[in-house]
Amino acid sequence: MTENTCTLPTPEQRRFLQIREGAERRMLKTVFAAISDAAAEVENDIKDAGLDFEPTHQDYFTFTVQQVAFIRLCGGDPETLRGGDPVIGERILGNGRHIIDNYWRD
Repeated sequence: MTENTCTLPTPEQRRFLQIREGAERRMLKTVFAAISDAAAEVENDIKDAGLDFEPTHQDYFTFTVQQVAFIRLCGGDPETLRGGDPVIGERILGNGRHIIDNYWRD
């Protein structure tokens, strides 16, 4: 019986991962700041316009990012929602199901 093990990364591979993970952290920090800024902008603009509406919650903008990213990952057009590859979409949804089943369910 063979055991599936990962080999240790080389120093170059470790450095590459450090660089990539640093960029990922900065990117996500920027995305989350933009989501927060968008929600604050809408809230301020609603107040300035004298409108009696609830401000748009940050979750709305987070969902917008998620939807556009999903469509782009599937090769579709975020403006028309057309042209995506359903096989890739199913793989992404399967990944989400895997996260739910393996990390969130008891």
